[in-house]
Amino acid sequence: MVVGIDGSDTSRAALRWAATAAAGLGAELDVVRAFRYPPALHDWTAVPSNYGFLPELPAADVVERGAHDDTADLVASELGAEPAVKATVRAVRAEGRPAEALVEAAAGASMLVVGRSGHGGISEMLRIGSVARACIEHAPCPVVVVPAS
Repeated sequence: MVVGIDGSDTSRAALRWAATAAAGLGAELDVVRAFRYPPALHDWTAVPSNYGFLPELPAADVVERGAHDDTADLVASELGAEPAVKATVRAVRAEGRPAEALVEAAAGASMLVVGRSGHGGISEMLRIGSVARACIEHAPCPVVVVPAS
């Protein structure tokens, strides 16, 4: 089972849901964080904590390590020190959109789990985000879309 996370409340909810489902099914959990390098200028919320500031960007492998470490910390904080499911953490450099990386990561998976949207507000409660929609349309396996609460 694969779960895509980006640190948002909805992705944290997706992680918790996926961990519970994977434990119940006796499945392993592949936790994937897709990141863009360099990031889109409007997308700084998805940047790992070790990214640094412009004009000089750290090397892609340094950013990947930061994304991995941030994701591992998030998994530990959400699932605890000894989770009921074996969780493998991966940071994946998204050459295009993050959904493309998640769809690729889901090849051979029994299920892909994503949060409904990485954004907040009333308008977001009424629709799913672009990443979730793209995963539904292109994933090679069933997709579960989890709301924040």
